[in-house]
Amino acid sequence: SITVTMASLTALRKLVQNSPTLKRGAEYARQEIFGHLPQLNIQSGHQKAKKSFTGPYLARYYPESINTYARKVHEGWETAEEEYRRLKLNQRRRKGKGPPKKGSGSRSKRK
Repeated sequence: SITVTMASLTALRKLVQNSPTLKRGAEYARQEIFGHLPQLNIQSGHQKAKKSFTGPYLARYYPESINTYARKVHEGWETAEEEYRRLKLNQRRRKGKGPPKKGSGSRSKRK
């Protein structure tokens, strides 16, 4: 069996630091084993690529509304807000204050 002493580790470290070939090999091995990127002192976008996606979390936090499924199953499904808007619009149309018909707005009369 091989016994490793502190002196032999220190000697190995000095050998790697002094030899550029060994240093390059040790650096490559470190990158392969631990998944580190080479230090090139340029922006690589690795930090953004490493970030986890937020889509699944947002989908869980804001679940899809039941109205989307209810509209597929029931004809004429509308929420309380939509029903209120429809009733108010009908009231305004009866008074003559509804939206103009398509193409007959105030801008088309200016010519």
